[in-house]
Amino acid sequence: MTNKYDIFISYRRDGGAQYARILQLMLIQRGYKVFLDYDELTDGVFSDKIVAAIKEAPVFMLVLSKGSMTRCANDGDWVRKEITLAVEQGKHIVPVNPDNGFNGFPEGMPEELKDFIGSHQHSEISFGQALGATIDLMIKNRLVPTLGERVSNEHKDTDFETAQETLRKQDAHNRFMKRVGIIGALAIVLIVLGTCLWFWHNQQSKNQTDAEMAALRKMRTEIQDRHKVFSLQFSPDLTSAQMNTIDTLLQKMSPVRPDTLWMSQYEFTVGQWYGIKGEPYDEAQKDMPMTNVSYGDIYLFLGELGDMTNLQVALPSVEEWEYAAHGGENKETTLYVGDDDVNKVAWYKDNSEGHPHPSDGQQGKDPNMLDLYDMSGNVSELCNSPFDESGLYTICGGNYDSPASEVTAGARKGFATDAKDQKVGFRIIIRK
Repeated sequence: MTNKYDIFISYRRDGGAQYARILQLMLIQRGYKVFLDYDELTDGVFSDKIVAAIKEAPVFMLVLSKGSMTRCANDGDWVRKEITLAVEQGKHIVPVNPDNGFNGFPEGMPEELKDFIGSHQHSEISFGQALGATIDLMIKNRLVPTLGERVSNEHKDTDFETAQETLRKQDAHNRFMKRVGIIGALAIVLIVLGTCLWFWHNQQSKNQTDAEMAALRKMRTEIQDRHKVFSLQFSPDLTSAQMNTIDTLLQKMSPVRPDTLWMSQYEFTVGQWYGIKGEPYDEAQKDMPMTNVSYGDIYLFLGELGDMTNLQVALPSVEEWEYAAHGGENKETTLYVGDDDVNKVAWYKDNSEGHPHPSDGQQGKDPNMLDLYDMSGNVSELCNSPFDESGLYTICGGNYDSPASEVTAGARKGFATDAKDQKVGFRIIIRK
C-alpha cells in the first residue's frame, strides 16, 4: 500500500511561505507527493488533517527561514507542535536552510527539539540560478535513501524565476477554477431557486385557479338559486362578469303573465350586450340602449344567451309587446305607455334634444303599471312579428326623433331584417 504523501513540509508563514511553495513545486515536478498546508488549510487551526499528513509522510521537511524558530519557545506554537509530532513519530527529518538565512534557535525552545534538528545535516538550497541543482542534490543525498527514486515530470523548472512563473500560472489557474466553481455553484443555486420558484409559482397559480374555480362555482349556485323561477341553468364556461351581467338582467325582468312570461323593464343596453358577449366596450355607454344591430344580429345573440342560461329568451311578438305596454291584466287604456301625458313617459322629438337617453329608469320618466320604462319613445323596439308580406319586421313605440303621434302604445312601423339604425333597439322576453 503506497503512502498518500511522501513529504510533509513545515514552515513559518511569515518569511517561509514562498520558500515552502517553491520546494513543493520542485519536488512534485520531480515525482514526489508533497503535503503543504498553504492552500489546503487556511483557518489557522492545528487540525486533525495536519496530524494525519505528518503521520502519513515518511519525510518531514522543515524550512529554516530567517526567524522561523523564534516562536517555538511558546508551548502552543504551531511549528513547534509539528516538529514535536514528527520527532515522536520517528520521521526522517530534512531541515532546509533557504539561501543560508537561518539565524538559530531562541532561548526557551525545548533542548531536545534543538538537539534533534541540529543533529540532522541542513540542506542548503539556493533560491536563484542554482535552485534546480541544489534541489536535485538534496533529493539524491537526503530523499532517495528514504523514499527511493522517482520519475520526474516532463516539465521541470531549474531556477527560481521559472519556478515563480510556474507558480503564478498555477495561482492564476486556481483563481480561475475557483471563479468557475463559484459561478457554477451560483448557477446551480440559481437553477435550484428558479426551479423552486417555478414550482412555487405553478402551485400558487394552481391554488389561485382552484380558488377562482371555487368562487365561480359558488357564484353560479347563488345566482341560479336566486332565479329559480326562471329555471336558470348556467353553462359551465361562463366568466364571473358574464354571470353578473345576466344576474342583473334577470333581476330587472317584470312578470307579464304569471309564471309564464317576463319582459325586461328597460330597453336592452350596451353594457348588457357586450357584458354577455364578454367583449370590451366604452363604459360611458353602459346604460345606453343597444342600437345599430340588425334582426339577424339580435337573433344570433339571443340564441347564444339561451345556450348560456338554458332559458327561452326571445324578442316579443307585437301582441306580447302591446299586451305588456297596456299593463297586461291591468288593461291600461292610456294613449302612451303609462300615461296620457307624453312628457311624463316618453323621450320624443320635442324633449329628447335629438339623442337617446340611458335606459335605466333614472331619467325622470314614469313606467307603466308593469314597471316597464321607455316603451313609448327613446328608441323604437324591434319585435319578432312580420310587419307585412314584404318581409319587414315590426318596430313599436317610436323613438327620440318621432313626433308625439308616433310614440303611442299602438304605434308600429316596418323594419328590414338586415337593416341597422341608431334609433332602433329592442327589449327581451323570457317564456316558460
